[in-house]
Amino acid sequence: MEKAMDTLSSEFEFRVRWEPYMLRPQTPPEGLPIPDGYRDPNNPRVQYLRSVASSLGLDFNTNRKMFASTMTGHALLEYAKQVDDGDKQDDVAEKLFKKCFTDADDLQVDTCVNIAGECGLDKEKAREYIQDERNLNSVFNKAMSWSNRGISGVPTFYFNGQKMFSGAQESDVFQHMFKVVAEKYPVDPPASKS
Repeated sequence: MEKAMDTLSSEFEFRVRWEPYMLRPQTPPEGLPIPDGYRDPNNPRVQYLRSVASSLGLDFNTNRKMFASTMTGHALLEYAKQVDDGDKQDDVAEKLFKKCFTDADDLQVDTCVNIAGECGLDKEKAREYIQDERNLNSVFNKAMSWSNRGISGVPTFYFNGQKMFSGAQESDVFQHMFKVVAEKYPVDPPASKS
């Protein structure tokens, strides 16, 4: 998606927003053990994920022993969406993915607070937000609302408010869909601020 956005940056203005969704909503804070097959380097799925990650300059870590609870990370993304017009949310998402999938981190509170600081967010306000039970409940309910709307996997992409597709796609698919959506579902540009 990012490659497609870069390619079409002179034609379109992009704004990425992340919404909470949980593949394993009942995961306890300490996480769940990852079955051995998910980490087996001979597993074709693992080989494919590592290959794709490598082609993008990423290291997909298969040494993780636990599926992390993503609740705190989702709460941080919601906090980032509410601050500075949400401009730092995409940075936060990138750092959360790196911590989880490259560094095999468990995304506990201190990790998320440090990510907030690295992205230019107020660390103490972020800590307060992600530890507030009301916020955690709100994030959980939002995540469940996506499930109730029929979302069953990640990533699922919406463009200009329209559900387009789920799953990883090649850059040319995104480029094509950006053009189709711009024509079929245009969005008025925001009014300029004076």
